[in-house]
Amino acid sequence: MSDERSDETSGLLPGFVRRLASPEIRTVLLCGCGGGFDFVHALMLWPELRRLGKQVVVGSYSFGDPRKIEQAETVFEVGSVVARRVTARSVPPRAYAPEVHAAAFLDQEFPADGPHAIYAYYARDFTVPLLTRFYGELVERHAVDAVVLVDGGSDSLMAGDEEGLGDPLEDAVSLTAVADLRGVKQKLLVTTGLGADRFNHVSDGATLRAIAELTRAGGFLGALGLEPEGPPVRFYRALIRFLDERHAFRSVVSASVLAAAEGHFGAAEVPPSLRGRVQPGELYLWPLMAMLFAFDVDRVVARSRFPGWIRDLPTVLECYQAISAAREALPLRAVEPLPRHEDLRNPHGRFI
Repeated sequence: MSDERSDETSGLLPGFVRRLASPEIRTVLLCGCGGGFDFVHALMLWPELRRLGKQVVVGSYSFGDPRKIEQAETVFEVGSVVARRVTARSVPPRAYAPEVHAAAFLDQEFPADGPHAIYAYYARDFTVPLLTRFYGELVERHAVDAVVLVDGGSDSLMAGDEEGLGDPLEDAVSLTAVADLRGVKQKLLVTTGLGADRFNHVSDGATLRAIAELTRAGGFLGALGLEPEGPPVRFYRALIRFLDERHAFRSVVSASVLAAAEGHFGAAEVPPSLRGRVQPGELYLWPLMAMLFAFDVDRVVARSRFPGWIRDLPTVLECYQAISAAREALPLRAVEPLPRHEDLRNPHGRFI
């Protein structure tokens, strides 16, 4: 008689999926890690979380001003800093409010669960104390068991001493706030679009080194390749198309993830979805863009210098000033390039 056990959850699944599949996780707070379209990238996980029977609460820590969204309930307000609960019935400003359109898409795809709501809050308004307070209220209101932050790109993995950081403050505030939350069983960071932050001076070498260091620290929770016709990509592609049709915004990161998932490679040719946003030679597409990399938030924050610089500061301006001053006093790493094939080629043409 075999003593091998057969579990419902495959051991081949990445650790972050197994953690989220656990029966003790009933409600997931799914948020963008930083500004831009990060909350849209986060929605790629929606179908699987719903398939697993989880309740999902969505937060858009984005670059839209929620005060300009009409017919949306204000759920958090401290001075001029607000968060609003947005639905498809809300009225977006002409400039930018993808939350309204994303809620409409969820209503279309999952009518039985509707109407759907998304919490909208401006990333550049929040400090760590304010965001921790707001997330604490959401955790209590919805009985949240797990928080998943999703970053389009990889600047969320920068520790602060790299030559290029991307746009680090929003990610650092988000990660530090979630690390400081109490009563949450799982706190995860998922990144997608690795290589897209070259636009923001983040080197691929620095990103891969960060993944290696987090792996050594026990913070890497696995990776998934995105198949072109797999459920996450089909859902994400339909969502991006829906947003495009409503002129919500055209995201370079979203288009890069989809182009990489569909097999585009290199920088010479710009896929149709990216034309008008980038020129030939400006963006290098590769399969690592079409992957999800997952990490334990506490380990990411423990490795980073940012929390020590910004955790208790009361204003966003002071956060920027603290980061700038701290980096001036640091020995920064040089640009970290990947090795050239020619430099590593065995002169005998084979390995011994």
